[in-house]
Amino acid sequence: MKQVLSYSITHIPGTDLLENQYLFQIATDISSPMIIDLSELLKEFRNNRVEFKKDYKLWNDVYPGEKELELFQKIVEKALTEKRKIHIINCTLREEVQIIRELYEELGYFDIKENRFIVPFATTPITIGVNIRNLLYSTKDYKSKREQICFIPPPRESGHVKTLFAAINSGVISTVNINNITKEEVSLKTLLDIEKINLTTFAQVIYGNFLEIGCKIGCVEEWRVEL
Repeated sequence: MKQVLSYSITHIPGTDLLENQYLFQIATDISSPMIIDLSELLKEFRNNRVEFKKDYKLWNDVYPGEKELELFQKIVEKALTEKRKIHIINCTLREEVQIIRELYEELGYFDIKENRFIVPFATTPITIGVNIRNLLYSTKDYKSKREQICFIPPPRESGHVKTLFAAINSGVISTVNINNITKEEVSLKTLLDIEKINLTTFAQVIYGNFLEIGCKIGCVEEWRVEL
């Protein structure tokens, strides 16, 4: 078995060197005064006039992306003006990714040799994170999943989801929050199997980057997977 860390993959002594099992650490119960949760902010702006139970795709309009983007832009502008260090979680939109990408380009974080952003978490003013559920579901899943995916922020259109995946691999999105490892184990494996996320990058976004950003991790859980 091999343990996957943020910057290396090492063999675990006493285990079969040839087996294709990997051990990851996953951060849960994460807290920090610098965290701003878009899902909590959006709750205030629920549109009760949208009758989503007649067509579950309309759940996307109960907490519209336009409002999420408006909140995001205000948070970023305020943080930069006040020179505050913040970590915005539950991002779902390609426009949010673009805003942070442009900021990181201005700050000189893009590494040409690595072809990705190398973010100095100790000094960077803003980092962003996504919830695993918003990586796994999009508006095309409302027909089959219905109430099961009526979470906040809602699953967005597939184009947004594609951008989120690209932003993880490029270093723009720094963290992925996991709600429940037991319930989302299949989801975790899907991210590695289908989306081809680099193993060490995956280890960074589910654990290592939280520490580097300065978050407090209340619990560390281990996850084993065969690839």
